[in-house]
Amino acid sequence: MALATAHFPAAEAVPRGVQSPARRAAGLRLVGITALLAAAAIAVLAGLAVFHSVLAAGQYRLSELESEIATQREQLIDLRYELQILHGPAEIELMGVGALGLVNATDPIDVRIEPRHIAAVDPPQRSVHEGGDWLSIKTLLTDASTAHDRRS
Repeated sequence: MALATAHFPAAEAVPRGVQSPARRAAGLRLVGITALLAAAAIAVLAGLAVFHSVLAAGQYRLSELESEIATQREQLIDLRYELQILHGPAEIELMGVGALGLVNATDPIDVRIEPRHIAAVDPPQRSVHEGGDWLSIKTLLTDASTAHDRRS
């Protein structure tokens, strides 16, 4: 008895350990694409890590500057308070008596300044932050007081 075998020309039997060249090329393409995507993902993650570190360094510098600004503001408040104390009447009197050698007047003296003395000296230009031209005022007061003493 003879066994009947069917022969199919399109479906040839491929041995188990051997793959077809088309299937192998598709597998290699899949591995290549996967490797490329993995490398791209690693590059994106590395870029994000660098961006985060730059952002964190900027935030740290910003917090340092904010603390320095707060310190400078406190120092400015202290200096303004000290300036107000130094410009106070008690401090001015202390400097006048001690450093400048001024003495208290025994009697109040009225100084009369004549218009010709004022016209002879330009009025000093004083601003809030500057002391002004005190030499011209001193000259003006000296001339006025000597003119007043001559009449007496």
